[in-house]
Amino acid sequence: MNWEEKLQRFLDNWEYKNDLIGILVCGSFIMGNPNNHSDLDVHLILDEKCDYRVRGNKIVDGLLIEYFANTPNQIRKYFEEDYSEINPMSQTQFITGKILLDKYGEVKKLKDDATNMLSKKYVDIDSELSELSKYALWDMLDDLQGIYEDDREDFYFIFYNNLDKLLKHYMKLIKVPYNKKAILGHIVDPITRNKYLLNELEDKEISACIKECITSRDKKEMLDNYEKITDKVFQLSNGFEIDGFVFKSSKCIE
Repeated sequence: MNWEEKLQRFLDNWEYKNDLIGILVCGSFIMGNPNNHSDLDVHLILDEKCDYRVRGNKIVDGLLIEYFANTPNQIRKYFEEDYSEINPMSQTQFITGKILLDKYGEVKKLKDDATNMLSKKYVDIDSELSELSKYALWDMLDDLQGIYEDDREDFYFIFYNNLDKLLKHYMKLIKVPYNKKAILGHIVDPITRNKYLLNELEDKEISACIKECITSRDKKEMLDNYEKITDKVFQLSNGFEIDGFVFKSSKCIE
């Protein structure tokens, strides 16, 4: 039994099937390269009159179906929220997804809306870092340097946690989506970039630093590349000096 037949079995027994006006399937089964742990991602588009939304999972003959049932306007709200966070996941799913049902053309409209939104490339999104955020990045680097010099056993644990935070800031500054599960593929793998509608990073030096931070196990090499990424973040955000750092804000009154 193929995934289409398994999905149909699920839909035949789904309690809200009479409210369906569209079905879109996305993810690895559509884009290619599914593995034994891949689930089937399905967007079930509900008639706008529906006053509910549903998210669930169902295993059908060994296939995990992850489904999301929403009205078109609710999906557009998700598009807007994701766009404001420079997170194109929902739009990418609709752009790359396969339409199985579209009674009134609403799924096609959602595909068009997602495409138009991502075409703006986040030029209207404010990605500047606050001085407090820059201080936090400086502090993370300073902590790592101390942990390295003390040869602590938790270096790798702290390093990878800090790296995740650092890359979030860097990618936001350059207005490029960040997905930690796909960041290495983003840099080295055209298949991953195609799946998530990503372009290669323009700064090849920083790309190389990110790759070495992820793949190297040499602590000194890891730390050197981490420092280069941190310096680049400061460079992109008008610099930072720890000497004289001050952050003043309103007091919090209970």
